Amino acid sequence: MAMKIEIDLDDVFRDENGYPEESSEDSIRRQILARLTNEYRERLFARFDDELAAIMQAQIREAVGMLMPALVEDIMNAEFIPVNNYGERSKPTTFRAEIVKAISSELIYKPKNYSSEENTFTRAVKGVVGEQTKAIEKALRAEIDESFKRDAIAFAVTKIQERLGLSK
Repeated sequence: MAMKIEIDLDDVFRDENGYPEESSEDSIRRQILARLTNEYRERLFARFDDELAAIMQAQIREAVGMLMPALVEDIMNAEFIPVNNYGERSKPTTFRAEIVKAISSELIYKPKNYSSEENTFTRAVKGVVGEQTKAIEKALRAEIDESFKRDAIAFAVTKIQERLGLSK
């Protein structure tokens, strides 16, 4: 690490009070010590500021973590008056009531021409119905295929027996 030391010659021949009674050696020593002390102080305060900021952030995170549930509860129950785009005021309500109202309005089955226009509830219901339909269709196909095979084999055996003149 390179260090640059500047010496003010006007200050070299004067003491710290501005009187020309200080020796050159004492003056140079005083200036070097003052410069090193100032640089060390600046680095120390910068490090102190960084560590203090880290401690403060940790304390804030901890405080927010402890207070957040109460704050959220207060916010959810805080009453406000909604204002629309035209400045018209409606009845006082709470965030909790508005969330319940928004969720309730989305819990209506409303099929549309395009699935991208449907609400989440409609898509979920269609998904569940589709899965159940596929499961039922698969079970029916398996049962029908097995029954069809049995009946086809029995029919074929009966027809062969008739043609061959065999009795049952």
